[in-house]
Parts: sequence; C-alpha cells; structure tokens
Amino acid sequence: MDVFVSAQGDVMIAGPATTFYDLRPEKDWALTGLRLRPGTAAAVVGRPVSEFTDRQVPVDSIFGVRGREMAEKVLAATTPGRRVAALQNALIGYLAACAPRVDPAVTEAIGILQRHPGRPVCSLTDGVDLSERQLRRRFEAAVGYGPKRFSRIIRFQRLLDLIRVRGALVRWADVAIEANYSDQPHMINECLALAGMSPIALPRGAGGPTGEMSVSSNTVSGSIP
Repeated sequence: MDVFVSAQGDVMIAGPATTFYDLRPEKDWALTGLRLRPGTAAAVVGRPVSEFTDRQVPVDSIFGVRGREMAEKVLAATTPGRRVAALQNALIGYLAACAPRVDPAVTEAIGILQRHPGRPVCSLTDGVDLSERQLRRRFEAAVGYGPKRFSRIIRFQRLLDLIRVRGALVRWADVAIEANYSDQPHMINECLALAGMSPIALPRGAGGPTGEMSVSSNTVSGSIP
C-alpha cells in the first residue's frame, strides 16, 4: 500500500494492485509517497487492506493528521527528499503515539514466501500455527490479497531485479528459471498479466524510466506497476 500527496495537495491511498494500471501525469505533475511494507498497512490505517485492493482512495485524515495539514507540510518542503522526510515524520509520529500491532502470523508467512515464493500455501500453516482458512483470511486483511497472489508478485519482482542486474546481457531462458518460473512461456504470460508488456519491453539497467518497479506501486505512462 502506498500513501502519497499530489502536487495539488490531495492525500491518497493506493491499495495493493493485482495487475498493472496507468496513472497519467498532468501538467506540473508530481507525487510524494511512502510504501508500507507488506503486512503493516492494516495496522497503520486501522482497516483491512483488502478494502483498498486495486483502488486509489482520497483520505481526509491519516496517521492521526488531517490530510490538508499533512499536504501543507509536505508541499512546503523545497526538495523531493525533504518532502519524503516530512511524510515519514508524520508516520513516525503516529506510530510512536499509538504503537499499532502487526499480525505476527502473517508477518512470519510473508517472510517465508519472500524466501521461497513457490512454496504451497498449505505448507505454511505449520510454521504459523494457523489453519489454511485462517491464514488466507488474515493474510488478505493484512496484505490485500492471498498468499498465492503474493507469491506471484514476489516472483515477478525477483524477475525485475534479475533484468535490472543483467541489462543488455539478459538471457531470457536463464532468468525465467532463476526467478522460479516453470519455463519461459510461463514467465512471458506473467509479465503480460502483471505488467501489461512482454519481458523484452521491460526496462533494463539501473531502475526504470520512472523509478522503482513494483507491482504494488502506481504506474506512470506505461512504466512497470
């Protein structure tokens, strides 16, 4: 989940995305945002993250601060770094005051899937001491979608990392296996589903044209979600 402030002073929440979408820039367009780690957003915003999945929602207040007050502090900063710092300070102040509790079972499951994206959901239950049904329900509330889709996104992010590292020297059959896809056609289908483009069209080298590449972020004019 992302929290961002637009150049017009709008405070928005962008929920976890299950596929790509384009956020078209306007004149003098700019965003200052923070990305919350998977599993933490529900504790921060006080609502199930699944309510925000595939949605961009304006908010009047967040982190215990009125949206307008937050936007004024962010937009008063003179550099992008200071704007991000102002947004971070609002979050840090909120966390220090209310100490929200993150679901430990979901946090443990997230860590396992990040290390082993292809692990079956049924094999997670012993490690987190929950039934499969309980895990799915709590995972969706904390992350925005279930463990299986989260694994797909982690695997896709691993592919993006490999492409950035290899650059022009990328060998598609090799990176498909290294990213834990069953074969190259499977990798291609996942790229089309999650990024809206084939692997060969994905940005290479040190980052994409618009910054960080992640399925859970907002896309900008054809960049990677």
